Amino acid sequence: MEETNYDYLKFEQDDKHVLKNLSSMGEQLKELKRKMLEAEAAADMAKKAYEHYAKVVIPSEMFAAGVDSISLASGGVLAVKKNFYCQPNKNDADKKRIVDWLRANGGDYLVDHTATVSAEDMQQLEDKGIPYIEETSVNTNKLKSFLKDKVGASTGVQQIAMEDIPECIHFQEVITVELEMPK
Repeated sequence: MEETNYDYLKFEQDDKHVLKNLSSMGEQLKELKRKMLEAEAAADMAKKAYEHYAKVVIPSEMFAAGVDSISLASGGVLAVKKNFYCQPNKNDADKKRIVDWLRANGGDYLVDHTATVSAEDMQQLEDKGIPYIEETSVNTNKLKSFLKDKVGASTGVQQIAMEDIPECIHFQEVITVELEMPK
């Protein structure tokens, strides 16, 4: 039988010290991670509480009081801020519905047009008008700006109500308060 050399399993005193030190450092790292996770959880809870207060509690109280902004005794200003979000659906049926709605509401200029023609019809295209497939797209930021104008958020003149906007556009107004802190 051949003898196997297990000398590498024998630890010297210095090796035991290194392993003990690494183990100790591992425990320290474990404790630091626990503290980090606790701090992250506390920060998440504080952020949620802040956002609820800034987006729900204070805006509703300011709206009820008819106040747009208020100076704080300790310095700083609390002001109502309106944010608009727009995420139109991208499926073909909804894109057509959005384009039709824009055309009916003065937003035809927002629609980008592209014509696609099959290779067999290219000569006909040169000779005379031929059937084509219209592909349309709408820039989301331009659409949001257009809708803000239509609901009167930018101009102060309301031309349509929020409920007149097709649901597939996903246009919404979110009211929050902005806190300006003194430096």
